[in-house]
Amino acid sequence: MSFSQRLRTLRAEHNMTQKELAKRINVSRTTITGYETKNRQPSHEKLMAMADIFGVSVDYLIDGAEAPISLSLSQHERILDEKMLRLYAHLTIASKEAALDYMELLKLREEKQAQEHS
Repeated sequence: MSFSQRLRTLRAEHNMTQKELAKRINVSRTTITGYETKNRQPSHEKLMAMADIFGVSVDYLIDGAEAPISLSLSQHERILDEKMLRLYAHLTIASKEAALDYMELLKLREEKQAQEHS
């Protein structure tokens, strides 16, 4: 399987559109199309970002030599926490307050759902 096929497969397995992947790695959708049609090769930085998103190694993306690395729930949560902190650090004070308000709403929603299921 080629890089382009592995990328399409991983994207499909994660129910992710080309547009969504493009946004997450900061490229255009047409760039993703290029990756998937063998016309373009991503930079190492973009390969690392895709590997992180899909929970595989860069080596797997490039040549498929190893099986995909499945992240444990705790590893996945750690990666999400790190990403959130990096994003949060670049927000204005007003946006940080809004983000905290939204997170509090999410927590309340989860608590309510937990109560409904018990």
